[in-house]
Amino acid sequence: MTMRLRTKCDEFSAVTTARGLSSICLVFLSTLLFSSYLLAQDLANNAHIHSEVTQNGSAEMRSVSNGMFDPAHQPEVYWHDSDWDIDLINRASDEKPYEISIRSSSGSLSIVKLPQEYEQVNSIYRAPRDKAIIVEEDHTSSGAFAIVDLKQGRLIDNVGVAFSIISPDRRFILYQNWYPAEAEYYENTYHLYDTSRTPRQNVCGYRGNDPKHEYLDDGMRGFQVFPQKVGQLLCSGPEDDDDDNMGTNFTWSPDSSKIVFADVKSGVMSLILVTMPVGTSDLPKTSTYPLVGAENVCAGATDAAGEAICDYHVIQSLGWDGDTVTAVFNHRFGTKLNLTMAIPVSRFTPIGK
Repeated sequence: MTMRLRTKCDEFSAVTTARGLSSICLVFLSTLLFSSYLLAQDLANNAHIHSEVTQNGSAEMRSVSNGMFDPAHQPEVYWHDSDWDIDLINRASDEKPYEISIRSSSGSLSIVKLPQEYEQVNSIYRAPRDKAIIVEEDHTSSGAFAIVDLKQGRLIDNVGVAFSIISPDRRFILYQNWYPAEAEYYENTYHLYDTSRTPRQNVCGYRGNDPKHEYLDDGMRGFQVFPQKVGQLLCSGPEDDDDDNMGTNFTWSPDSSKIVFADVKSGVMSLILVTMPVGTSDLPKTSTYPLVGAENVCAGATDAAGEAICDYHVIQSLGWDGDTVTAVFNHRFGTKLNLTMAIPVSRFTPIGK
């Protein structure tokens, strides 16, 4: 490494005769060596798991790299912007909970304990209205998200999920609902959590033996957006045993107003569109666009082994162009039909129509 850096300095010397070149080269060499030392330190400290730094608007965030799970080597995770520095404090042992430190631009500092059961913290996001979203993963490949009130410096909500995807503006969290042992029919339903609402405003139902609505069960959190029946706002299970309700290719619109994904039922793929609420009193709306007739990408679809199957393998991409969903299906991805589509949201049919 040192030899390579010295060669760069020699190349730099050959093209300039500016006074003080030696000092410049020494500073350049020392800086690069120090950066390399820090990188080596990071790789040594995080031998089994890595994190990455990205820009989210004007904020800098450091998160666990996708697909990495090794709680024994929890790396640094944070969100830093002009108003708040939110940093994970690594726990001293498995018996101790993770904590986050919250420092405002005015210099105030608070420490918030996260739930004891959190195994690995993957990321921290700042949400609207001075809240933060903490994303956790555990050994079951499931996880949770926590909502923290930054001004009050306290944890205000914790929701177990199978997986979650956060909107670009960080207001909404679409997630596959957790599977509570006491209510099997909640499996494979998709719910929407609105961070602009309070925890008690983010529910789709309560226990039958809870007339005073004192408990917030994980299985009844958020607004159920899929599957959904006519007029449904409350929690409900799959419509029948033939549909596993396994959505794929979840894609937010850039302005966070909509999300589209795909689902297959009875051998027919449909695109599912969820339109976000605007205020805090209206509700999300779900619409569908079935791919039938000349657009039936499931016709003749097979997996890599040649078995008849229609799932995410037939999709090359889902995306957005303004208020139009763009979809590309390719025979290399499992279907015998090459198809590129541009579907205005006006062509999606709202549930119940």
